[in-house]
Amino acid sequence: MKANKFFAVALAALALVGMNACKDPNKPVDPEQEDALTLDQTSVQLKVGENVTVKATVEATWTSSDAEVATVAGNGKEAVITAVKEGSAVVSATTKGGQTKTCIVAVKKGGSDPQGKQLKGSQVWPIILDGTTLEANQSKVVASFQPNDVDQFLYVWEGTYEGSEATGLNFHGNGDGYLAMSVTSQGWSGAGFCLTDKGNGWEGAEALRAAIVANPDQYFLHMAIKSTDNYAHCFYMFGSEATKFVLGNHSVYDGPIKADFTRDGSWQEFDIPMSQYATALANTTCAAGVNVFVMLTEGTQGAKLNLDAVYFYKN
Repeated sequence: MKANKFFAVALAALALVGMNACKDPNKPVDPEQEDALTLDQTSVQLKVGENVTVKATVEATWTSSDAEVATVAGNGKEAVITAVKEGSAVVSATTKGGQTKTCIVAVKKGGSDPQGKQLKGSQVWPIILDGTTLEANQSKVVASFQPNDVDQFLYVWEGTYEGSEATGLNFHGNGDGYLAMSVTSQGWSGAGFCLTDKGNGWEGAEALRAAIVANPDQYFLHMAIKSTDNYAHCFYMFGSEATKFVLGNHSVYDGPIKADFTRDGSWQEFDIPMSQYATALANTTCAAGVNVFVMLTEGTQGAKLNLDAVYFYKN
């Protein structure tokens, strides 16, 4: 089974690149004939009173979803976003042909640097976690399983998932992004956070697995998911398919249903007791190359998986 490295945690959808042609400026523009619109920033964090310049690859008209939170000034390839008051807004850039890209704006109060939200537990092992929250909880981190593109990677089994646009704020309420993927036409999907033999992350995973087996009631897996569709998702841990569980209202990949969640586009969080998997984990060990956390979305083309705040923690 071949796997590809999946480098970005929150990817914008890729627009189709069209060919430029001579156009009558008075005629409507065919979006397929426009150059692809992209922005150099898809999320920003500002304090009240601060501003930032966002650049587009083609001429665009700029608008803000909430001018009381953030204003935007500019017509063309650049716009200045100014933070007005605490909150969040979405700045949109739209071409004459109707292409639109967005930049999420998170505004915090001025003064000292804002503190990220505290994670659950006294010790944590992050898998998917935004930079602001990670920095605020660094003293709790025992070992990180996050991709670093050096010796730890998010591997996608060839052609099964592709990057999807991460829209809105993440689980912790900031614009740092989250993991967003969608299923391709392969008929199945799979991705795993791999701890390779180039580093010692897998040793941290083995130490955690052994600690869970020794004191299972003290450990949990935290994760957040959001959706507006009715697809189900299967997960397992420490490379052991015996730990499979499903979030959704029907089983996929032979996994037992753990829980369903509300499909209203808001973040839903789960704390999975590791005590339920202690027996399975006692019968496995973690070696170099282990997939410490695996995701499988049912194999329907276009099914989306949005995940954030995935980490193990000890009470």
